[in-house]
Amino acid sequence: MTPELTQGHGPVRSGRRLYQMLPLDWGRVQDVTNEPVPGHIKRWWFALGGTPAYLFLIQLTTGIMLTFYYVPSPDHAFESVRNISEQIPYGWFIRSIHKWAANLMIITVLLHMCRVYFSCAFRHPRQLNWVIGCGLLLSTVTLGFTGYSLVFEQLSYWGITVATELTSAIPLVGGVIANFMRGGEEVSPNTLTRMFNLHVGILPVAVVVLIGLHVTMLRLHGVSELSFVQAPRPGDAQRKPARRLPGVKLVALLAAIIALGCAGMAAWNPVAVNVIAHQLSLESSRIFWMVAGTVAATASVLLFRGHMYGLMIWLLLALLALGKLVFDLVNQEAPNTMGWAIASVVLAVTVVYGMARNRRFEEGTGEDKPFNFFPDHILTEVMIGTLLLFLLTLLTLVFPAELGEKANPLVTPEHIKPEWYFFFQFRLLKLMGLNTAVLLTGAMFALLILWPFVDTFLERLAPKKDLGVYIGIVAFLGFLTLTVWEAMV
Repeated sequence: MTPELTQGHGPVRSGRRLYQMLPLDWGRVQDVTNEPVPGHIKRWWFALGGTPAYLFLIQLTTGIMLTFYYVPSPDHAFESVRNISEQIPYGWFIRSIHKWAANLMIITVLLHMCRVYFSCAFRHPRQLNWVIGCGLLLSTVTLGFTGYSLVFEQLSYWGITVATELTSAIPLVGGVIANFMRGGEEVSPNTLTRMFNLHVGILPVAVVVLIGLHVTMLRLHGVSELSFVQAPRPGDAQRKPARRLPGVKLVALLAAIIALGCAGMAAWNPVAVNVIAHQLSLESSRIFWMVAGTVAATASVLLFRGHMYGLMIWLLLALLALGKLVFDLVNQEAPNTMGWAIASVVLAVTVVYGMARNRRFEEGTGEDKPFNFFPDHILTEVMIGTLLLFLLTLLTLVFPAELGEKANPLVTPEHIKPEWYFFFQFRLLKLMGLNTAVLLTGAMFALLILWPFVDTFLERLAPKKDLGVYIGIVAFLGFLTLTVWEAMV
């Protein structure tokens, strides 16, 4: 035995043995992992990138558990899913967690990309990381599509059929890609095998690789530091202080009126606003509207004072209203569909308008002091993860994953509906036809990937006009309009 190992007793000797087995400079490791984080990351919407990664880990865990009972063959796939949902202990819970984690992952990836876009964090030298993020978005959506296909019920089977028809319309390579997806000229038993291999093998590996590249680029470039105060410009000292835009006050006043109206109706005439799901009692509906009115009133006050928190609360209300609308339409339980649709659009337009009028984000050192990655930021992420687990559990208990009719290639459903994140594509298909819709979608995604370079051109064309922000607003409203339109049909 060497002298180094004989010196000391108990924990000291064990520590030295462990160090010899893993000879790392732990001081250096601590320095690397404890790099100061810019102060603006304290605001959770600037740290949304970790949320999809956390949800992806939940999907990996629940997905592995589901594969122990899932049978990827056309003859047994549907029955194995039914067995998971009805016979396996807690199988319905694991399947529902998997489903809702997938939906939330897509939502958070979209929100994260919107945050990066509107804060212009994709600009030089971070163009490549934006391209990697677009790859993650495409992989995430494809994961959702392939997972939906594995249930092998009527809607998922015919969803594969429609998706492969859309793919075959892509110029030059569409036929090859469609044949690869189907495993032949038409949807066959081999199609399910391909979807299974993509969902449990190829796509998860691709997501892990892309996340690794994304984090690596982030570590190389560092987190972009954003300031909430406009950078000083020559002549600012001689200028008069800028007045608060009247448009923001008008929107805040409208928000306050809506909030007071909701609270008043809940207090004096709850029957008139009892448009929630039929599971809720009249008293529950009354409490719901009183809480909603209070939240909306709080958001309106924050919006009036120019706080970003007000905008984020309005965004949350818009998403909840849109989710309620889609849920009611899917379950054919919407006594006031037009009211929910108007509420969703009005809230979304309010959020976008407020974000456009809010103080712009500038590159540079912000007012917030940096803080340590460990343990400060890690503890924040743990808190967010705990909240996500609570939210997933709540969604699972209230809206468990359902199961439709078994796939029947001989019977075409009267109404074919894709998942909600393809609603805009489905509406384009109905409006413009197959070829035009496919070409337009491809052009829009190509523009999304190349946007950092397009934005550079726009900045040279019109410096400090923020043309990209207004283009993003139009694109967001277009996506929202097509999604709500298709959901209402």
